Parts: sequence; C-alpha cells; structure tokens
Amino acid sequence: MKTLRPFTRALMLVCAAALAAGCAAPEDPASRPATVRAGGLQDPQFITAATGNGRYEVQASRLAMYRAASPQVRSYAQMLVDHHTRANNELMDLVRARGMRLPGVLPRDKRAKLDRLASASGGEFDRMYIRIVGIEDHQADIALFERASRELRDPELRAWAGKTLPALRSHLDAAQSLGSAMR
Repeated sequence: MKTLRPFTRALMLVCAAALAAGCAAPEDPASRPATVRAGGLQDPQFITAATGNGRYEVQASRLAMYRAASPQVRSYAQMLVDHHTRANNELMDLVRARGMRLPGVLPRDKRAKLDRLASASGGEFDRMYIRIVGIEDHQADIALFERASRELRDPELRAWAGKTLPALRSHLDAAQSLGSAMR
C-alpha cells in the first residue's frame, strides 16, 4: 500500500466515503416537512400532511389566544382552535377506522414556525400570526385539500377533504380581512 499513487489513494478515500454515506441511517419521516411529493397524491402522504398541519394550526392558535394583543386576532385564533380540533378529530376517526396510525410529532418545519411565533409579542405577534398561520398556511392547506379532493384513492378521505375545504377558505378570507385591517 505504500506504493499507491496519490490518485489511487484519493479514489479509495472517495469510495470509502460513498460507502459510508450509503450505510447511514435513513431520516425519520416524522422529522420531514409536511409536504407532498410530486407525482400523485397518495392517501398516506395526505394523512401525514393534513395531520401535521392541523395539529400545528391548533397549537399556534392556542398560543395566539394568549399572546395576541388584538381581541380580533384572539377571536380568530379561538375559531381556528375550534374548527381545526373538530377537523383533526374527524380525520383521526377516519384513519383509525382504516387501522392506520397518525404521526405523533409535529414536522420540523412546523416546530420552527411555532418557535418563531413564540419569540414575537404584541402587534408584531399579531401580524406574524395572521400572515403565517392565517394566510400562508391556509393557502397551502387549500391547495393540499383541493388536490386531495380530486386525487385520493379512498372515497371517504376524498369526501372529507372536499367537505373541509369551505372552512379552510373561510379561515383564509377572515385572515386576509384581519391582515388588511392591521396595516
């Protein structure tokens, strides 16, 4: 081995590194963001995303019920807690009836958003909560649920996604109105 040329040694090191990387443990699916891969929305993907998003919106809204400066924002947060808790329970019932389990932790991207919200206060918190949870997250939810109502294989899940869409749209409309009033 002493007589190996530098190129050969470098090649062996690259191969060893590639082999080590290939043997690494796979990433925990629960730590990935609650997004959906391109190609066709699969029922388990939707369930994971909808569950993570719903739990996150309830937690963020509970935080807003206590941290928001504006009574209108606190009222909006209470509405989201009520509606998303009910929707989360309906989804849990559908999933359990199929013998499936729901993910137990929030996705990493949702935990990061909660941390950002928790670091804000007063009017800054109100604006951030309405912009992130009320507008951005609901726009993403609506896109996910529209897709689910067309593409899911399970007819009951597909119907539930379609039935949930009007509430998500009303949440977005209310957030946009609040956001305009806060400018």
